[in-house]
Amino acid sequence: MEFSGHRYVVEADLGLGPGIPLMIHGNASVYLSLTHEIGERLIGGPVPKLEAYGYSARGRGRIEVPSFRLGDREFPSRRDVPVFDFTEERGAPVQGMIGVPFLVEARAAVDFSRDVLILGVAPAETPDPGLLARGYRCVPIQLGADGKTTIQVSFPALGRAIPITPSTVSSALSLHRPLFEGSISLRRDVTPADRSPHGTTPEIAAADSIEYAIAGTAFRSSATFEDWAEYANVPEATLTSFGMLGFDWMKEHAAILDYGNLRLYFRP
Repeated sequence: MEFSGHRYVVEADLGLGPGIPLMIHGNASVYLSLTHEIGERLIGGPVPKLEAYGYSARGRGRIEVPSFRLGDREFPSRRDVPVFDFTEERGAPVQGMIGVPFLVEARAAVDFSRDVLILGVAPAETPDPGLLARGYRCVPIQLGADGKTTIQVSFPALGRAIPITPSTVSSALSLHRPLFEGSISLRRDVTPADRSPHGTTPEIAAADSIEYAIAGTAFRSSATFEDWAEYANVPEATLTSFGMLGFDWMKEHAAILDYGNLRLYFRP
């Protein structure tokens, strides 16, 4: 597994020669996606544009992907694989992604303490006693019908717990801005507005310190805030998650995201 920015990248064998770099995306509800550059190589020509989506004028199309290999595992062919770009230019360092449905189906675990993607994690009815003996805490992960994963995180500023996505991308902590406005002091962040693949650009705010708790463990850290409904271009009432614990948080706490048993392990 290779590190690229605030995310992990693995190489998959799609029968095209050298491995294709795919982002491990713990906030994506797609099984697999590819860029147009790879899609064209697979079908022998341009992928028809079905809708405006992504970060290039080529938009989003769909193709059938033959069986592919990741590590020593082979995965069956997949229909209706979305094809869209992360940049207008070709030759991007990442040429697609594997999302939560893949990670769950493959019984995968992302081990941030060792920078390893594990496939085929054994079923376990209870948390790993070896990890608990080493000081790890464990919190159950909920898998929604929309393919999103969440854990419960308590915020004293709100006086309650809310569902937050344990993610493999983004920064440390990013939260839904409308939910926290008026509860904590926010300042405009110097980071440019976050352009989404839907074409929306929610502005980003920040807080130097916010308190929260996971599995009874208290934390205090900085956070960024944006309107996640605007980012996803959906009504706010449809949100099932109100933020992300991102790559930086996972690394800091030597986290293990066990998608096979739907558990998050972390060190306080």
